[in-house]
Amino acid sequence: MKLGCSSWSYHAAIRSNRIDLGEFLRIAGEDLEVDGVELVDLHFPNTDPAYLRQMKKRCVDLQLTLAGLAVSNDFGLPARRGAERQSVQRWCDVAAYMGAPIVRVFAGWTPPPAPPRDDGRIVGFVRRIVGGSRLDSRRLWSDIAETLRLCADYAGGRGVTLALQNSRSDGIVASPLQLLQLVRDVGSPWLKVCLDPADFADNTGIDAVLPETVQAHIRIREVADDGSDSRVAWPLLLQTMQLTHYRGFALLDYEGIEDPEAAVPRATQHLRGLLHMLARQRLLSETTSRVPEPPGEAAFAHPDLDARTVEDAISHVRSDAFVG
Repeated sequence: MKLGCSSWSYHAAIRSNRIDLGEFLRIAGEDLEVDGVELVDLHFPNTDPAYLRQMKKRCVDLQLTLAGLAVSNDFGLPARRGAERQSVQRWCDVAAYMGAPIVRVFAGWTPPPAPPRDDGRIVGFVRRIVGGSRLDSRRLWSDIAETLRLCADYAGGRGVTLALQNSRSDGIVASPLQLLQLVRDVGSPWLKVCLDPADFADNTGIDAVLPETVQAHIRIREVADDGSDSRVAWPLLLQTMQLTHYRGFALLDYEGIEDPEAAVPRATQHLRGLLHMLARQRLLSETTSRVPEPPGEAAFAHPDLDARTVEDAISHVRSDAFVG
C-alpha cells in the first residue's frame, strides 16, 4: 500500500490563494515525502496544454506518482446531468493527457423536492393523494447508472479508469453495499471503486467492496497532536485492506477546521508509521515459522508511531470500525 495526498487536503490554503497547485506538489514531494498525489479539478486554474505539461513535469521532478484526478460532479440533478457528464468526460481527456490512470467521481446527491406547483385546488389535492411530486428513487438510480455507463465507456476509450466514491451526506451511495450494487449495475470494466471508509453511514459489507477497490481515501476531520484520528479506527481498516491484498494508494483527504499546513504533516507522519508497521506485521507473520524473532525486538517499530497504537486498536476494535 502506498501513501499519497489529495490536493483537497489543502483546499482551504488553495482557496485563500496562500498556495497554488504547483506549491502543493512541492509540499507533497519535499515536505510530506508521500509517494503520490491526487489533483482535484477545482484546484486547476486552467487546463491549457502548456499548464498541464508543467504540472506533469513537476510531478516527475519531485518523483511523485500522479495517482489520479478528481471531479466534483453531481449526477443527482436531472437538469444538470448532461452538463455534469460532459465535465467528467473532459477531465478524462485531461487525465489521459497527463498520464493519470484514475478519475475519481461521485454518483451524486439526492435532489431536493420539487417546489409545489400551482395546479389549482382540485388538481393539487389529487397530486398530494397520488404522490405526483415524490422522488422516484428507482428512476434516479437507473438514470445515474446510465450516465456512469456513458462516462465509463468514454473513459475506457482513453485508457482511464473511473473510481466511484461513496458519499454519506444525502449521497446516492451511502453504504458499501450500495456502492458495490451501483458498480455492478453499470457493468463496465472501466468503473471501479474509490473507498472512503470514514464517510460510510453503514460499514456493513465493506469486505465485499474491497476486491473492486482501486483507490482509497483516508478522510480525516480532526488530527490529534500525535497525528492520529480519534474518530476512525484506521489501524483496523488499513489492516483489513492489507489482508485483501490492496496495493493501491491510500490518499490522505484532510477536511478539518485546523490549518492544513499544520494538521496535514502530523497526519501524514502518523499514517506513514502506521503503514510501515502493518507491512512489518505482515512480513513477520509470513516468516515467523522460518525465522525466529530476535529476543527483545518488538513486532512493531517505527519512529513516527507508538508501537502500542496498532496493537491496542486492533485488539479493542472488533466488528465496528468506527469509534463513538
